[in-house]
Order: sequence, then C-alpha cells, then structure tokens
Amino acid sequence: MSRKTRKVFVMCAAVVLIFAVSAAAESNRVAEVSVGSNGIHWLPKVSGGKIFLTVSRPDGTVFSKTFESGGSAYFDLSENKGSIVDGSYNYELRLVPNEVKLRKAGEIDGNPGLRDSRRTTEPLVQSGAFTVRGGSIVTGGFLEPGKQGNRNTNPAIVQGDDGPELPDDQVILDDLIVDGSICVGMDCVNGESFGFDTIRLKENNLRIRFVDTSSTSSFPSRDWQITVNDSANGGGNYFAIEDIDGGRKPFLVEAGAPTSSLYVDDGGRVGLGTSTPVVQLHVKDGNTPTLRLEQDGSSGFTPQTWDVAGNEANFFIRDATNGSTLPFRIRPGAPSSSIDIDSDGNVGIGTDDPLFELHVVEAGNSLMVVENTSSGISGKFAAAGNAVQIGSRGPEPLNFLVNNSLVVMRLNADTADGQVGIGIDMGTVSHLLHLKGGAYCDGGDWINGSSREYKKDIENLDAGEALNTLEGLTPVKFKYKKDDSDGHVGFIAEDVPDLVASKDRKGMSPMDVVAVLTKVVQKQQETIDSLNKRIVKLEKKSQKDK
Repeated sequence: MSRKTRKVFVMCAAVVLIFAVSAAAESNRVAEVSVGSNGIHWLPKVSGGKIFLTVSRPDGTVFSKTFESGGSAYFDLSENKGSIVDGSYNYELRLVPNEVKLRKAGEIDGNPGLRDSRRTTEPLVQSGAFTVRGGSIVTGGFLEPGKQGNRNTNPAIVQGDDGPELPDDQVILDDLIVDGSICVGMDCVNGESFGFDTIRLKENNLRIRFVDTSSTSSFPSRDWQITVNDSANGGGNYFAIEDIDGGRKPFLVEAGAPTSSLYVDDGGRVGLGTSTPVVQLHVKDGNTPTLRLEQDGSSGFTPQTWDVAGNEANFFIRDATNGSTLPFRIRPGAPSSSIDIDSDGNVGIGTDDPLFELHVVEAGNSLMVVENTSSGISGKFAAAGNAVQIGSRGPEPLNFLVNNSLVVMRLNADTADGQVGIGIDMGTVSHLLHLKGGAYCDGGDWINGSSREYKKDIENLDAGEALNTLEGLTPVKFKYKKDDSDGHVGFIAEDVPDLVASKDRKGMSPMDVVAVLTKVVQKQQETIDSLNKRIVKLEKKSQKDK
C-alpha cells in the first residue's frame, strides 16, 4: 500500500480527535529540585528572599520550615525521624524575593484596625510530590518517557532504511463527527473495549492543553492544561488544572481523595465531605471537622495559625501556633444568648437585649465566680432575691485592691462574724470594722484610733485656746435631709472654730470636742481646787481671829 493510499485509508477509517498533549517535565519555575534517597533540596532561581516550605505527610501531619534569605530549602529525612512513613508526600514552596515590599499599612475604609497586606509582587509558588518507600525517597529515572520515547512500538510506524519513518499528521479541513468512541494515545489498540467511555486518553503521560492563539492584546490568550499524574519517578498521582502561562495549579485532586471531597449541589451549596449540603458551605467529617486559617509569613507579617473546629465535646477556636491552646470554647447544649453582642457594643450574658456594657442575666443565684486555680481560692458575684451578693465562696478574705497592692477594703471570714477592713494592709484586720488610722468598731462601740503610734507633732492643748473654742461652739437642733424622721442636736461644721473643724469643714470629730471639753473642765477643776484652798485658809484665819 502506497503512502498516499495509507493516508486516505487512515483518514477515512480511523477515528481521530486532535488534542495538544504535552509529556514534558513539570516546570520548576521557582527552584531547581535535587532529589536524594535521604532528602530533597530546592535551589531558588530568584536571588535572595525568604523561603517557606510546607510538606504534607501521608498520615495528614505537616512539616513546615522557614529558610532565611540567600539560602536553599531542604527536607531531610534524618531530621524527621519518627514522623517518616511510606507513601506519597506533597510539598509547597513559597519564595518571597527581596525586592518584594509591603505596601504602606494604613486604615482601610476608615477602620484603623484593618491593614492593606497586598504586595507589589506576589510570592512565587512551586508545588510537587515525591514518594517514600522503605524509609527512603524514591529516586532513579527522572522522567517517564513520552510519545517520542515509545513511538517505535507503534505498528503504524513504518521502518525505513534510515530508521523509523514517522507517519504524516492527518489534517481534516472540515467538521468531524465521530459516531462512536475515541481513543487517543500511543497505547490505544485495535479492538479497544470502550465500555461506556466516549473519549479515552491512553498512554503513560496524560495531558490536555488548551492553547489560545489570540494575537490581539485586547483578547484573552491564557493557556491552560488538564494534567493527570506527575511524569517524574516517585511523583504524585492526581488530577489537576494548570495555568500554563502563570505556572500555577489552581485546582488539584489527589488520588485516594474520598467521595464528595468537594460537591456543589443544584442550589449552589458547597459540600466538603458530603453530597447533601444543607447550607452554603457544609463541612462534614467523622472526627472534628476543622477550618484552618494560616498566615504563613510570606506577606511580611508574623506567622500565625488558627483553627475553627467542632465535635461532640465543644465548638472551639484553637491557637495552633502557641501550644494549640483553646482560648474560646462553647459546649453543646449552651442556651441561646449565652454570649450576645448587641449592635451598640453592649455584651449580654444570658440575655439577647443587653442594656449595659456588660449585662448578666441568670436564673440561679451565682452570676460570676472568680477562682485562683493555683491556690484554690474563689469568689463570687451573685444575686439572691432582690439582694446582690459579693463575697468569697470559702473562708479566704475578700480584698478590694488599687494598684494591685494597697488594700482599699478587706473582708475577713470569722467563726462568729465577718470583719471589714478599709485602707488596711493585708493581714492586719482584727475588728468588725477596722479603718486605716486605728479606728474600729467592735460589739456596737466605735473606738477612735488614739495610739501614739498613729500620731506625730504631739503638744499640750492650751487652756485658753480650749476655752475660746468651747465658747465658739453653738449647739443647734436639726434633722438630716436624707432622713428627716428623727431630730438631732449638734453643730454646724462651717461655723465651728478652726481647732475642731475638719479640713473641708463638712464634718467634725467627736474626739476633738471631747478634748476641748476635757481641757476646759480640767482648767475649771484647777480653779475650783484653788478656790477651795483659799476658802479653807480664810476659814482657818477667821477662827483664829476670834
């Protein structure tokens, strides 16, 4: 059969569909990869810049490391002993060139708490996969042969004197309708069993490339590719959509991904792990479905990772960067409005209508309990009936502090009665009501502090000054404005002499008046004693004169 006859026969009898299929090696756009049995090194193609490496292990754990500017990145099996298991590993490499700078941070839409974290240039990203078997990284042949490598096995290739004679490409200058199935690839065979397949790609490197030949700048011209599996030895098994011109894989599904890993129903609802999403985004898993928010540092900000998750024990926010602490938790069965932030910023606890900055509503007695877990000391703020209670749940004192050291008021527990200290240092409250300066009340009696240790600049009161002060006191009868049901006698603080007046002239100390009266009485007693002595002398003299 002549070449021309063969060509016509193939055009008439063969079912042909033309795809642009590429078997070239995956493009290492960011860094060159050096693979050894004990580790992998990535040598950046861009000078300088930090490198952020993430490696996902088959058991779901993740290795992360940051490499400073000017160096290469590596994953060493010897550094990860105890966490290396056989299977497929995926890696992601993010490189931030030195010339990439953050835009000036500032307010966004008038909100100083927001910041513009966009960069003048995006970080460079490269991803890939490798396989570990028997505790070593699979090496060997770098790339699996493509079409040209196995084309001599195709019986359609004619052997000539100078080697294999490649058949001419088939060009069909018309619409093509195939009434049947199509197999494309060097491993298709005569009598292919298609089953329900309409189009089948069959060979060791499977790619479908979309080449947009638009030449006018106003028309889109991006090239895309559907890629199935890596071509490298030990590479990953996956289905991916690649942005060829951008050197990215915006969509990738690994082999072994469970059913309904990503599901979009007819209502636009997205299911992750479920084919029956009931809300806009429905995440379903058998153990603690989790959403991770990871700031990896590639935009110049400090790395920080948060997890939002929930299970039968609680809904929580986890600080994965700092010891996986759980700063926020909600237990199942928590009532409505356990915490409720109103539109005006008021916070309600147990109420959906908080009227104050913090509004607590509780049906029981205890509203708030504060406990020191290291010492076992706890206190409470409670409401019982119409009364508000502030106190200690145990025998420990209740202290009110200022500047974390000075006790403004201290309440001590006692077997018989509670003790209250105001302005008293810790450990010195010893009366029912004990004030700074030594005054106290016990058993209904008020005792002024009079110890020498409380006083200074001590001198005797002059009798004349005391008498003048006493004469300047004008007793009055009065009633208090806040309680006019009972009458009283006393003095007007603004009208009393300076000796017994308070600094602000709004009150008086009973002890001041007692001291003045005492001095006047003492002086009068001295006068009486002197007069009595004179009377005795005069009586003796009168009797003698008789």
